[in-house]
Amino acid sequence: MSSDRRELMTTTEIPSQTSNGHKVAVEKTETAPTEVPTSLSANPALLGYPAFAIGALSLALFLTGFNQTTIPSTLAGGLPIMIVASGLLLIVASIWAIKRNDGVQAAIFGLFGAFWLSFTVLIVGLLDNWFGKLPEPAQRGANANFLLVWFVLMLAMTFATLRLPKAITLLFVLVDFSLITLFSAVSIARPGAGGDPFILHPGIAALFIMPFLGLYLFMSATNAALGGKSFPMGKPFIKR
Repeated sequence: MSSDRRELMTTTEIPSQTSNGHKVAVEKTETAPTEVPTSLSANPALLGYPAFAIGALSLALFLTGFNQTTIPSTLAGGLPIMIVASGLLLIVASIWAIKRNDGVQAAIFGLFGAFWLSFTVLIVGLLDNWFGKLPEPAQRGANANFLLVWFVLMLAMTFATLRLPKAITLLFVLVDFSLITLFSAVSIARPGAGGDPFILHPGIAALFIMPFLGLYLFMSATNAALGGKSFPMGKPFIKR
């Protein structure tokens, strides 16, 4: 008997025309109300991808010095977004995915959330001397090490997503490209510079593309949740 539709068997006494008026037990079938399945609208992507997109856009604006007068004033606008809108909401999306037994989305959103939270700890810690009063070369080295470690992890995640739609894999490719270019720019920059501009600018360009792809994934999930079809995502590189 299916879980979404069940039949209740009841016994009702009704007169029979073939039994001289005697009442006989006849089984009568009644249909129970249809059970409502788990809603397809309960998709962690509805929260995870916009949270990722706004964090990537905020970081890209920070690196370009948009409306920048001093570094602390620029971070005052970007860090709250990275901490709350990106870091915490991505962790919530990861927990949401765990509740739905969706380990892949839980890993994706959880790792992205951990990146934004750890990035804010790094930046604020360096500015406020949480790790000691480090000279400028040591601070650049800390930034470079941070970017390299996350690049290695995200590269592994990129290969792990080859069985997912191409749009998701492309998102990780953009993340990989931005991380390795930012790492290279910081590593070879001259003292006092934020990064080598010839390498830094392509990485920033990738950061500006990521929010649009993240919002595309968000709108696709929203359209599907409202009864429509998902947007084209591309077939996986490796078929299941």
